[in-house]
Amino acid sequence: MVNITVKGKVVDEKGLGLPGVSVQIKGTAVGAVTDANGLYSLSVPDNLANSSLTFSYLGYVSQEIAIGGRTAINVQMNADGNNELEDVVVVGYGVQKRVSVTGAINTIDAKNIENKPVLNVYQALQGESPNLIIQQSSLNPGSNVTVNIRGVGTLGDNTPLVVVDGIVGGNLNTLNPNDIASVTVLKDAGSAAIYGSRAANGVILVTTKGGKLNQKTAVSYNGSYGIQDANVLVKKVPAWENAYYKNESLVNSGLSPAYTPDQIQQLKDQGNGTWDIDHLLRTAPQQSHNFSIVGGGEKSSFYVSAGYQDQGSNFIGNGGDGPDFGYQKYNLRLNQSNVIGKLKTNFILLYTKTRNKTNSVGDNNIFADANRVPLNYNWQDENGNYLTNPVASQYNEYGVLEKGGYNQADNDEIFGAFNGQFSITNDLKLTGEFGGTLQNNGTFFRRTQVNFLPSGVYGDDRSVLDGNSKSQLFNTKLYLEYGKKIAAHDFKVQLGASSENFSQRGFQLQKTLTDQLLGTPTTGTLVDPINSSNSLAINSNSLLSLFGRANYAYQDKYLFEATARYDASSKFAKGNRGSFFPSVSAGWIITQESFMESVKNTVSNLKLRASYGVLGNQNVGNFQYQTTYFNYASAYGFNNVPVGGAGTLLSNRDLTWEKASTLNIGIDAAFFDNRLTASFDYFNKVTRDILQPRQDIPAIFGAATPDFNVAKVRSKGWEASLTYNLRGENVTQSFSVNVADNQNKLLQLSGGATEQIINQDVFQLIRRIGEPITQYYGYETNGFFQNQADINNSPKIAGNPVVPGDVKFKDLNNDGIIDANDKTVLGNPFPRYTFGFTYRLAVKGFDLQLFIQGVGKRETFLRGELVEPFHYGYGATVYEHMTDHWTPSNPDARYPIFANIGSPSNTNNWRTGSDLYKYDAAYVRLKNVNIGYTVPQTVSKKFGIERFRVSLIGQNLFTLSKLKFIDPETSEFGNNVSLGSGSNSARSYPLPIFYGAGLDITF
Repeated sequence: MVNITVKGKVVDEKGLGLPGVSVQIKGTAVGAVTDANGLYSLSVPDNLANSSLTFSYLGYVSQEIAIGGRTAINVQMNADGNNELEDVVVVGYGVQKRVSVTGAINTIDAKNIENKPVLNVYQALQGESPNLIIQQSSLNPGSNVTVNIRGVGTLGDNTPLVVVDGIVGGNLNTLNPNDIASVTVLKDAGSAAIYGSRAANGVILVTTKGGKLNQKTAVSYNGSYGIQDANVLVKKVPAWENAYYKNESLVNSGLSPAYTPDQIQQLKDQGNGTWDIDHLLRTAPQQSHNFSIVGGGEKSSFYVSAGYQDQGSNFIGNGGDGPDFGYQKYNLRLNQSNVIGKLKTNFILLYTKTRNKTNSVGDNNIFADANRVPLNYNWQDENGNYLTNPVASQYNEYGVLEKGGYNQADNDEIFGAFNGQFSITNDLKLTGEFGGTLQNNGTFFRRTQVNFLPSGVYGDDRSVLDGNSKSQLFNTKLYLEYGKKIAAHDFKVQLGASSENFSQRGFQLQKTLTDQLLGTPTTGTLVDPINSSNSLAINSNSLLSLFGRANYAYQDKYLFEATARYDASSKFAKGNRGSFFPSVSAGWIITQESFMESVKNTVSNLKLRASYGVLGNQNVGNFQYQTTYFNYASAYGFNNVPVGGAGTLLSNRDLTWEKASTLNIGIDAAFFDNRLTASFDYFNKVTRDILQPRQDIPAIFGAATPDFNVAKVRSKGWEASLTYNLRGENVTQSFSVNVADNQNKLLQLSGGATEQIINQDVFQLIRRIGEPITQYYGYETNGFFQNQADINNSPKIAGNPVVPGDVKFKDLNNDGIIDANDKTVLGNPFPRYTFGFTYRLAVKGFDLQLFIQGVGKRETFLRGELVEPFHYGYGATVYEHMTDHWTPSNPDARYPIFANIGSPSNTNNWRTGSDLYKYDAAYVRLKNVNIGYTVPQTVSKKFGIERFRVSLIGQNLFTLSKLKFIDPETSEFGNNVSLGSGSNSARSYPLPIFYGAGLDITF
């Protein structure tokens, strides 16, 4: 049998080459795809020479053309004016036509996720959807991120619900980004109310890749390899300058200098030592390798993938045992679909293994010890001994990283989802889904002894901890769906029920004085009773739900949707478990009206939509409606020996749901044959009965309280997105931008309180009715005292002597003194005006993707040795960014006069809590650049390769911010907005800049 080769070019209605068109021999799996210029080449078996070719492309009318023995077939595709009506998006419990969507929904396609050198899906989503706010405050490999939708709207947990392939509770931290087909973000009540009790914080729906019927089997490889360079932004001044500034601080405080001129000269002559953070870091490799096999026949399709990702840590050493610090992830995935008569089935199975090996002492300690010691000291001597010094007299972090042990987490996860849909009639379908996640999380910690010179020791307890936690989450759903179109009326009704069950248990055992070399028990080994337990508490909860949705469209231009869900949660006592969550939404497709015909060539689509509904939040601990008990290892002392006992957690039987009432108004528009698309939304959400501990219980009560429904918050804002596609004969470009803002306001606190203030080290946080839910609080500075006359004529803190160069505070109540009555709100720690910009360019075989992401407004308060020179009672250093300090010749400096610890000046400037600690954390970041070249198919096919693409990749290449000495994303706040979260000392893993290359091959 002799094959013939059919070639040709596929163009659009303007005669321009159309890339990505599927060309297939009808009724077979034999096919090809057009290249960037619209060209294709297809080998046709001789026995099929009289068959037909089908040409299909999203947005265009499919065509079928007989081969008739020809070897050249050119085709012009025509735009499908009705295509928008057929384009669908994933929503809760199914899909909807995009044009009929009336809620606030954003879809992120695989092309926005692929080709980014990230190990975490959330990292790939950052900046891709307006008001999907993702902050990576810790950059250590394997670290999780902070995610919220439309900002912070409750005083409790703001984490959105994640649903992967229809199953709740999916783990985006372990899912392989290359396995994702699309991500849908549900933001308002109209789109999210189908998930009821967990939807108040929004919903993230993830659909993974699968095969298609009659799809030619293809084998693909996608990989990247590169180097991470830890970008350290802080630089200590040279050792001799540090000594000079120390003398200056002493003299300014009326004390004698600590260094003579000869000693300072000696420090200058000997040069700097190695005691800084740079000498604890190295460049580290990062690699990702992914294989997939995809295909399908007439009745079934499949997708099989395997992935390996490895991100090395930029820290030196390995703790003295095994491989270096870092994070590895292994993924195996199967997606199988079948059609058996009227039954469609889909089975997904995913296995993930992760290993995260970190140091035994914690990043905070490593950076603190590296930062607080002047540069005249070294980590090691010429013989390799680890040194200590008068400032760091106990530990040497260089030795700890190399030989001090490690903390290793080994996690295994199995995710499964089974979906069966039976078509009872053409209009009535019954769907059943079952799936869940099994996790086995192991922790192994080992601290080994490291001796230092001239004194000091780390890890002499030689502690070993072994722990394990197992959990299972199962989700079962059954629902009916009936859809019918009668003349101008199109409606669909969905009714169903679901059940979710979660349970978790674990244990840990800690031993001390283990064998130094092996970490195994030996003579003298002890079991630590405080940190050992045969049960780390047993967690379990369940949720039973009924849900329904009705959609109606009249003449494909007037749209209506109603959703209702009833949830009953085991987290609440009987009588409070059940709650009802309804929503309604409506849309008007204005371009379907006759009066818009005259502008159809300009305005392709114009839709108004609005929604209102009530969503819920049950993100509180289990069993709070019951009084529970726990083991208390050291409840009291008996004969100087700790004795165990039982602790009590108080209950609240009245605990019930948080409820968020949400209004959303939006507009979608497209212009110039959909080349320009735009979307805008405004939202207003009020969350009541917020779950929080009560603040009106006096401290003398002596015990922690459970959560109560005590607070109320309003959250409102807007979001906009704009995309422009420009396709020429040889050049294709697209520009996409999104920007969003959100603001919140505290409307109610517990016990009728109007405000709550809590100390955060050297400044304060405040919650005040009528203002954002958490803000920085303290004195507002007013420059510096410049001379004695200025001191005499300015208000001051009573009993606090000041000198020229000290901070001056504003007397806000004009009473002539500075006291607590002059404190005011100083800043908002939560990001506003978040944005993302993507530019894509294709020129023949070359392509470029450039992605920029950032935050337009955010304040942050920092403390510690990177902010305060010679940090109080701890540090002994000055950094280059601190040298802009007050002197008579530099009166408009950023920082006040250098003063000794404990002096009146130091107390006035650094111990009073003012906006001296405030920094502008807005930033713009060149997040990702990908430059690629795809070898023409006419060349690659000679080697049996359908697609061969090579690329250069860059990540975090450039950051523009006024905050120059740390990563501006760093924050002390996570999704649970706790006032006890601690202040930000900027002791964080530095931002890694990635340079690498990628390879994509499809056979």
